[in-house]
Amino acid sequence: MDNSRFKITSASDTSIGFDYQFYFYFYLLLDLRHSEKIGIEIKDDIHIDLANGKLILIQTKHTIQKSSSSNQINLTERDNDLWKTIGNWIKVIKEEADQEKFIENTTFQLISNKSIFKNHFIVQVIKLNNNEISVSDFKTYLDNLHSTTIDETIKGYILSLKKIKNAILKSFISNLKFDLNEDDLIIRIKQRLLEKIHIAEKVDDVYNNLFSELKSKEYLDIKAGKKTSISFEEFNKSFKSCFKVGLSTNLPIRNLKFIMPTKYENQLFILQLLDIGDINVSDKDEMIEYTTQMLQLHNNLKKWEEDGDLMSYELDKFNSETLAIWKNSFRSKFRVIKDQIEKGSDADDTEIKYKALECLDEMRKAILKIDETYLTTELSNGHFYLLTEQNNIGWHYEWKSRY
Repeated sequence: MDNSRFKITSASDTSIGFDYQFYFYFYLLLDLRHSEKIGIEIKDDIHIDLANGKLILIQTKHTIQKSSSSNQINLTERDNDLWKTIGNWIKVIKEEADQEKFIENTTFQLISNKSIFKNHFIVQVIKLNNNEISVSDFKTYLDNLHSTTIDETIKGYILSLKKIKNAILKSFISNLKFDLNEDDLIIRIKQRLLEKIHIAEKVDDVYNNLFSELKSKEYLDIKAGKKTSISFEEFNKSFKSCFKVGLSTNLPIRNLKFIMPTKYENQLFILQLLDIGDINVSDKDEMIEYTTQMLQLHNNLKKWEEDGDLMSYELDKFNSETLAIWKNSFRSKFRVIKDQIEKGSDADDTEIKYKALECLDEMRKAILKIDETYLTTELSNGHFYLLTEQNNIGWHYEWKSRY
């Protein structure tokens, strides 16, 4: 029998299960309050130590399995995830010296993307909590469930629950919480971030910063043999810089994807640089580097406009300012050559190219500012290349007639 399909499915389910746990940890972390602490894979899949000394133990269960109607499968009455979770919690309770006090101060929360439909166990839990049935009635239900269950492991979990003393069982059930159909966690994380920064256009940037930093912390903790836990105070201190992009008036500079032109060596701005001897035809790496700088600047400008961070008049002002910087340098470098040509003398092309390189070198040192944001050297250079590509500026004295 070929089990390859089963193995792929199992691996996928396990992998996304860890991701699901991390994303829910991320989501809960954003709601942490003063003197609270959250941990992952320490006391449970996730746990939260509350400021009042109480504890929330959380088990996360994710499935990629679908029902015949293409929805997530239901959390059934005999679901292995359900009973394995309860079995684990029973073990934790039994290890406590004062079981009643521990249960009284602990919430046991099962979180899953599985659906809930006609789960008779959860119905009985609700009835017991509402005093519609007694503990004896609940144990009778467990007896019937045990006798009609085939899976021996699940039967063992059911039996371990039934054997708990009535008072402890009642208390445990009252602190049992089910959060099902919990999905779309990335969307929910971003919604929670929006509630904090109140600027929708900056949510993705804050999310990406936080995700990267939290993943890095998790990796470094595992590598160092430490367990990942963060208090509100630690989160506020260590991760506050991730929120700065959402609160800053500076334009968010992003590393955006782009498509490299097939024949990047034929771009107008590359041809101009070749013409003045800044690069030669074999300098492929430099051509790619300069093209990357130009496209990153172009894409950031486009993104800022699309997001409403940059108005068209602000872009026009930015272009005009860069043109003015170039024009002043160009006039300064070619003043003598211009005078020679106007007097009828032939200018030496070698001298022209030398002056063009001086102008180019000066522009590459310029740090441009758009709105209230100073650009990096790479993006500043990219704007000069972009204006060259658009045929708004040039480097050779006769660039207008040559291109």
